[in-house]
Amino acid sequence: MYYNGIYHLFYQYNPKGAVWGNIVWAHSVSTDLINWKPLPPAIYPSKPFDQYGTWSGSATILPGNKPIILYTGIIDKNNTQVQNYAIPANYSDPYLQKWIKPNNNPLVFPVGVNKTVFRDPTTAWFGKDGHWRILVGGRRKYRGMAHLYRSRDFMKWTKAQYPLHSPAMTGMWECPDFYPVSLDSENGLEVSVIEGNIKHVLKVSLDETRYEYYTIGKYFWKIDKYVPDNTSVDSWAGHFSMLERIGRILWGWANESNTSIEAVKKGWTGIQTIPRKVWLDKSEKQLVQWPVEELETRRRRKVHLSN
Repeated sequence: MYYNGIYHLFYQYNPKGAVWGNIVWAHSVSTDLINWKPLPPAIYPSKPFDQYGTWSGSATILPGNKPIILYTGIIDKNNTQVQNYAIPANYSDPYLQKWIKPNNNPLVFPVGVNKTVFRDPTTAWFGKDGHWRILVGGRRKYRGMAHLYRSRDFMKWTKAQYPLHSPAMTGMWECPDFYPVSLDSENGLEVSVIEGNIKHVLKVSLDETRYEYYTIGKYFWKIDKYVPDNTSVDSWAGHFSMLERIGRILWGWANESNTSIEAVKKGWTGIQTIPRKVWLDKSEKQLVQWPVEELETRRRRKVHLSN
């Protein structure tokens, strides 16, 4: 998230060890995308609506330049998942170091869905009909789903009758992302751009394979339906964000090949990859990615090669 000149990176973190568990939202800030300063965790289990876990989510900048976080909370030992929100305690703090979880949480309950596979809300986009929209990853038997929710005020959400997209035999969809890409330039577009010379990208993380998959297609916003192009393989935990000046950025988490014992010994497991700018290839069939230009500031001695 980019807010008032500062880049904010939120990520899943276990403060008690280099193994999975005790997940909190770690928080680091930067002014150049390369050098990062860690801050205290932004979100951690502390309320009845997230006492058993604070899992992945996304940030949205609301009108008035007000950031808000949507995240998945675990409310009981049966792994019931709900969607909560958090807001900064002090909007004038450039680092947004403290976040508040209001008591009117949860915002979204798992009504009419599998309550144990209902997580990872996306950044919200605003439609021409005056409604905000988000996706939440899910599964029905072996069919992956991007559940769609709408709201006028960002507080009261209504589940759409049908998912935005839902191919068979794809398993649980985690960390979905949905955003527009330009057909005319490499510049990124705000997530609420829904018309013009554009296409849309739907990205998911497959729980079954641990891989990231995406399709490129057409978003029919009046009926909230996404149709992949026939050039995309529709058979599916990185995350994309739109950063002012730079464009659409891919944030990747690399799962290292160490064993649990090796991870504990070295003190960490998994790393954040170098942020990469993403745009649509001229063929309109695939995405192109390249490290952000800020990485060039880390170059030192030149190496000249010949032949």
